[in-house]
Amino acid sequence: MASFHIPQLKSVLPILKASYGFDTIEISRELAESLQPYVDERKLDEIVQEQLNTGERKLSLLDYAINIDGEVEITTSDSFVQLLEPIKNLCDRQLEDEVERETTTFILTFMAAIFDRDTNFVHPEDLMRNYRKHWSMIHPDMLRLFIALNKPRHRNDTPIRISYKTDSPHLIENREGWLSSMLNAFIRQVLGEMSVEQAEEDLKKYSDERGRKSSNPYLNYIIHGTYNHITHFLKSDNGKVTVEQCRFLLEYLKIIGQVQDGDTLANLNTLQSTVRSLINSSLTPVDKHIKGTMIV
Repeated sequence: MASFHIPQLKSVLPILKASYGFDTIEISRELAESLQPYVDERKLDEIVQEQLNTGERKLSLLDYAINIDGEVEITTSDSFVQLLEPIKNLCDRQLEDEVERETTTFILTFMAAIFDRDTNFVHPEDLMRNYRKHWSMIHPDMLRLFIALNKPRHRNDTPIRISYKTDSPHLIENREGWLSSMLNAFIRQVLGEMSVEQAEEDLKKYSDERGRKSSNPYLNYIIHGTYNHITHFLKSDNGKVTVEQCRFLLEYLKIIGQVQDGDTLANLNTLQSTVRSLINSSLTPVDKHIKGTMIV
């Protein structure tokens, strides 16, 4: 676990939003857990307590969670604690202003915890209830399933084969269409009412995206968001991507384990070229992230 002081987190939210497209909904479960002791001890004001008692949630409890004087805990790998000192040292070497140095250290440490959590600990509730950054991964699958379930030539009670991990396909008889009906109801709840033709058109958007395909789109998001933040203190003329910026970025990526020695991106020229490509994309990784957080 990695703990972060909520008042300090609140103070840097505008920066996190500007650089990474970060939104508090991405830590909604963690903030809710931080708020729980206040709920148990009835320390919330009367208006909130009344909402809790009556079940009427007119105000978001996240608005209250982000204002408490407490800690929010992010699930991380056991080895995450080993990143804290290297990140601090990196910022100490680069930033002279004490306030800017402390702010940047906090931001890069917090986002490193988010990257660790998202890479290693995707919580099922977060995936299914808070689509957000996972939308671009699960949306195509939902569209494919919708198309398969709703094509005119398919009967509602057609047997379904499911292959999971290394198991051989399991035959589900689907008698009376019980499984296909449940799947269809869920998919329609998420996607809304649409035709098979509309679903097929939406699915094409994922295969028709221009530009170089990446085997690791989340790494692109990490690179782009972190580069955006770096430009706040390592500025350049005319918005050029400099070697100095990429050197700092590369060291950070190595510290958090996203790039290893010998990787293609461990080469400064390659990283510099990649950053240029990402920031000049018609739909950047951060844009995609923000677009994903707009889907509720």
